Amino acid sequence: MTDAGSPLATRIILVRHGQSVTNAGGRAADQVSNPLTELGRAQARQFAERLDCKPTLIVTSPFLRAQQTSEPLRLRFPDVPVEQWAVQEFSFLNPALHRGTSELDRESHVVAYWQREDPEYVDGSDAESFSLFVDRTREAIRRLADRRLATRDAAGCIVVFTHGFFMQAIRMVLLFPNASDAELMANFQRFHLLNIIQNIGSIELELRDGRIQLIGPAHQTDFTFQGAKSHV
Repeated sequence: MTDAGSPLATRIILVRHGQSVTNAGGRAADQVSNPLTELGRAQARQFAERLDCKPTLIVTSPFLRAQQTSEPLRLRFPDVPVEQWAVQEFSFLNPALHRGTSELDRESHVVAYWQREDPEYVDGSDAESFSLFVDRTREAIRRLADRRLATRDAAGCIVVFTHGFFMQAIRMVLLFPNASDAELMANFQRFHLLNIIQNIGSIELELRDGRIQLIGPAHQTDFTFQGAKSHV
């Protein structure tokens, strides 16, 4: 129970999109337009049906699979405002070189990218550096920490439909706030693989008095961050 003198906390639920065509082993034209499968659409409906709070704001990534995942919840709560934020997936490979490919097709390129351990490297004109990706993550945290988003109803919540890497970055930035971009990048893949977020998986944050913190298990396994102090 919240003390009478303490500020009311706002639940923030980050949701990974449902299963996409490329998640299922298929090929999509590009990252932006990669759609949900029928299973992904069913996962989205199940999430909307079981959500136990009333959203005061629904946020979506500009990528199609996240928008499609949000549709059942938007239908359930048609009066809730919907905003599109830059919470899209990390696009670190040059899209022009990987159109119409599957995750398996891109595997060797993905491995090569992470082996560089260069947070400033950009793979092409429409690709994103790791540092820019982390900047987007920090900006999303700042926006979510805006006191104007705080709910005045204990049953209220903010729901953000986003992507696996983006959710991992949120967790890592909150857990290791003093880490450099290079340190975050060097630890990112290991953290991600130890703590996979499945399709329609979610993590919870809490907004209280303008501060964001993780709620519940911050990560699923013991994790030693290499190259910086542990989280506080």
